[in-house]
Amino acid sequence: MKRLCIAALIAVLTLPAQAQTEPEVRLSLQQALEMALRNNLELQAERLGPRLSLLDLEATQGLYGLTLGARTGLNQGVSPSAQSFISGGSLISQMRQTYNLSLTQNLATGGDIGLDFRNQISDTNSTRVDINPAIVPRLELSLNQPLLRSALNGYRDLAARSNEVQAAEFQLKARAIATVSSVQDVYWDLVLFQERLRVVEQSVKILGDLLIMNQEKEKAGFMSRIDVLQTEARIAARQGSLLELRLAQQNTEDRLKRLLNPLHAQSIAWDARLSPTDQPDFKTVETSLERSLATAFEARPDYQSLQIGYKNAELARESAAQNRLPALALTGAAGLESLDQNYGTAIGKLFGFQTYFWNVGLNFELPVVGNRFEAAYQQAMLRTEQQRLLLENARQQLTAELRQAVRSVQVNASRVEANRKAKSLADEQLKAQTEKLNLGLTTNFQVLQFQEDFENASLSEVNAVIDYIKAVNALRQAEGVLLEARNIPWPLPGGNS
Repeated sequence: MKRLCIAALIAVLTLPAQAQTEPEVRLSLQQALEMALRNNLELQAERLGPRLSLLDLEATQGLYGLTLGARTGLNQGVSPSAQSFISGGSLISQMRQTYNLSLTQNLATGGDIGLDFRNQISDTNSTRVDINPAIVPRLELSLNQPLLRSALNGYRDLAARSNEVQAAEFQLKARAIATVSSVQDVYWDLVLFQERLRVVEQSVKILGDLLIMNQEKEKAGFMSRIDVLQTEARIAARQGSLLELRLAQQNTEDRLKRLLNPLHAQSIAWDARLSPTDQPDFKTVETSLERSLATAFEARPDYQSLQIGYKNAELARESAAQNRLPALALTGAAGLESLDQNYGTAIGKLFGFQTYFWNVGLNFELPVVGNRFEAAYQQAMLRTEQQRLLLENARQQLTAELRQAVRSVQVNASRVEANRKAKSLADEQLKAQTEKLNLGLTTNFQVLQFQEDFENASLSEVNAVIDYIKAVNALRQAEGVLLEARNIPWPLPGGNS
């Protein structure tokens, strides 16, 4: 009866947690990554960044677009005249109509070009006017261009907005890399707990076999009761370990589900039990700090984004420096004008080039007391220096991060080899001690010690392999090539917006 109770206890301890109530979803790492890249909420939010920056660029480009304008007006006035002989009546009524069209082109150079076609029709009751109604068409081309202050700042503004679009793409890639890294780490954590459970459950089975053998020896009088109790106590102690491992496993499953967005991921729900299908595989990776540094400075999207921030600070400094100059603007206009009481004839005269006008001038302005542009320039200088320091700090931080990442890969590779050897030796020792126990050449306590050593060695090997895999992934993330290492195309499938 007692043997049945022990067997039942072992069966309960090795039974998968909640296997009867939760649906199992077998999931490979590649499937998890694809789900996360498609459904992760933080990544979806970051996908909007490039589109927002592109719209900002389009809005800035719209400032330098071509604008068509139309204006019409009607004005009538009746006024008394003190000199009716000259004005042609004692009450003069005059009706004016205006019909104007305009095209305006704002320039990135800071100026603008305008083309105006104005039409004015005047009708009066005066008998002294020669042409009634008087139709006056006017065509004018005008130019206003700053030569010092504000000149060419539009081009710098457009360049900065274009840089921000590129920076948003880099930020999106950085978020994608962070998402892939998080999914990989959590996935391998889940594999680690799965492997730990397997090792502990295997240990429970070994202890169960040992307990049965001890019970037989106790009946035959070759073993004391205390030795049997030691084995039973060791089995009972494993119950707590298994419960802790299953709790950690379930919490890790929820972390992975959170990254996969269970509200949108197909077949992934909060109550699903995730079962990773990939097994930890130890594959040595060659490391070179110099090569990793060169790769990171070229590929790290967050570092590239900082470089763009420095470029934009330089553009802002150049604009602020230009704005310190005095204001000097070139203005000019030229056009044609005609007069007739028939619109067709008036247009014909307009393009007969009989009447014309033109003007050109310079407008100059120099601050005498107070110059707000000087303070803006000093701010731009400080921001440029700030961005330079941030960029230099990022280089140092990146170097330190890569040194640690390379060192971690190398150390964890050595850990794997050492723990594999330790596990192999512990396995041989356990088998030898178990055989000696059967022959009565050792004690049960010693066998239990060797069994615990084998269990610890097995867990250490699993930990070392998982740590090595995560260290390699961390190195690829630090280099900025994690997506390429996982053969994930960039831009992401479906576009980045």
